[in-house]
Amino acid sequence: MAKIKALLEYIVKLTAYLDDVVKRGYDLSNWDDLMRILHALQLQAQALIDMAQRAASLLGEPAQTYIEAGETLLRRGIFNAQDLALYRAVVGFRNVLVHGYASLDTDRVDEILKRGLYKNLLALAEKINSRLPDP
Repeated sequence: MAKIKALLEYIVKLTAYLDDVVKRGYDLSNWDDLMRILHALQLQAQALIDMAQRAASLLGEPAQTYIEAGETLLRRGIFNAQDLALYRAVVGFRNVLVHGYASLDTDRVDEILKRGLYKNLLALAEKINSRLPDP
């Protein structure tokens, strides 16, 4: 459970960082701004994925893939169908950030920032943390 809490705290920090970036303003055509933002989004997504995998393992169902971890959380009542859909989108976005960065749509990144969609990852992380049974 300590690792789950540590990952949650990290997601809290990344979310606060992104809130600050949005508040200060950013320019996605500026390479430095873009790289900092993409890195923060990638770290936030990976931390959530790591939480899901750790949670699945703690529930006695170690997952072989990122998506399997989310499906375990759905089966165990931690995620609902909407949560799983968001989690799948996070996994897909993370894969684009890591493997398909050359074709990344910066308009989508701008939408994520302007609409505060990155905050949804924190909500999922808090749900995982709060719904895991005590050891």
